[in-house]
Amino acid sequence: MGRYIFVLLLLALGVLGGSAWAQPTGGRAALPALILPSQARSTALGTYHFTLPGSEAALFLQSPALLDTTKHQSASLSLMPYLADTRLLTAAYAQSPKQGASTWAAGVQYFHYGTFVQTDPAGNVTGEFRAADYALSAGYGHTVGNITLGGTLKWVGSGVESYQLWGLAVDWGAVFKHPRQDLTAGLVVKNAGFLRANYGGGEVPPLPLDVRLGLTFKPTYMPIRFSATAHHLHRFDMVYNDPALFYDFDANGNRLPRKVPLPEKLLRHLAVGAEALIHPQFRLMVGYDHLRRQELRLQNAGGLAGISFGGWLKISRFEIGYGRAQYTAGLGSSTLSLHADLK
Repeated sequence: MGRYIFVLLLLALGVLGGSAWAQPTGGRAALPALILPSQARSTALGTYHFTLPGSEAALFLQSPALLDTTKHQSASLSLMPYLADTRLLTAAYAQSPKQGASTWAAGVQYFHYGTFVQTDPAGNVTGEFRAADYALSAGYGHTVGNITLGGTLKWVGSGVESYQLWGLAVDWGAVFKHPRQDLTAGLVVKNAGFLRANYGGGEVPPLPLDVRLGLTFKPTYMPIRFSATAHHLHRFDMVYNDPALFYDFDANGNRLPRKVPLPEKLLRHLAVGAEALIHPQFRLMVGYDHLRRQELRLQNAGGLAGISFGGWLKISRFEIGYGRAQYTAGLGSSTLSLHADLK
């Protein structure tokens, strides 16, 4: 039964992805919470990585192919206080047969924007309302030899007062694990799908589609595990070249948009991270996201924009993770995660 459902997920990717690939490259996408990291390790290492080994159930929200390392009957809970008093809550559960190469998982992501004052056209207060994004996910992974394939089907939506936005999305992932070395390589397509009912009218925005290639490798005699991920591969030019800040002049003194060199365009797709394996039950982590660095650093004052860091600790059947991602000088967000082995 599991294999048939997995095939259906792959077919759903092909059907839903038809509209997803037609998304415009410019502008903004709906439900931006879908691209936030699902647990603290991802935050600490640079958000985008999906080839990290681990037992956390929430890893399947990074890529369903990571269900090959998820422990039987495990649960994860993460809290990310985000910007401007918003916050992301993530919960996940995974279960696999005691004898078998398949794993099932379910998860929920809830991004709360807060409570707002509601007024009439004259400015009189008439009450309060809330706004939130959400995603309900069901994933499946199956391992054959050194390769794991996985698919996740997600019911996604958003609510602002009485206005609603909803849709379906699919993640599809594959990872290869070297049989003798600590090396993992993978591909994942995230948030391929469609949206309907755009808050009561207007053009329906696209989902935040992302295509990623990743690699995680630990040298044999070095207690450090390195990760590198290329993200947003479906969109080559990720540069926001603000004409008010970045410009040159021609021979006649006319202002021209500054040209961005090819190496810079390529680097904006790259995120890297490293884990220091200090003890089997304790790790320190650091990451770097070049896109975040270039887009959010202050002009002529980079600060720690794009840098992330954190730690991981295992106590008995529990795993505790903390990650901090820096956006601008003095501004960032933290993620706290708890994972439990329920066997």
